[in-house]
Amino acid sequence: MFKTIVIATDGSDNAGKAADVAIDMAKRYGSKLLVISVYRHISQLESTHSLVRARYTPEPPDATLSELARDAVQWVAERAKEQGLEEVETEVKRGPISRTIVEFAKNRNADAIILGSRGLGDMTGMLLGSVSHKVNSLSACTCITVK
Repeated sequence: MFKTIVIATDGSDNAGKAADVAIDMAKRYGSKLLVISVYRHISQLESTHSLVRARYTPEPPDATLSELARDAVQWVAERAKEQGLEEVETEVKRGPISRTIVEFAKNRNADAIILGSRGLGDMTGMLLGSVSHKVNSLSACTCITVK
């Protein structure tokens, strides 16, 4: 029924709960688990440190966000492997978060996408709609939103 499950994570508490659900489902169905974290590009002009002249050159925002995303997927992958899952792959991507998750799931022929209902997003999510809502709207496969 679920040969391939995508778990989208941002490292938030709800993403951790979603990871537990995804791991449990993957174990029950013998599924491959694909762990993805997507971060949005932030240009130097958008970052606050670009407004002041620093005494040192700070790390570019994308490098920091990429590292945080790698940490998030690694945490889920390690948790899954500790619970006996062998088929676990990780991916970190940059781009529009909802569309990137849906495109990744489609390209990997996923049967389900699992994600938390609220992540680490900013006020944009409150005004324009959450990532989970957009993924549910855009995806052709089963989507499970975990609270």
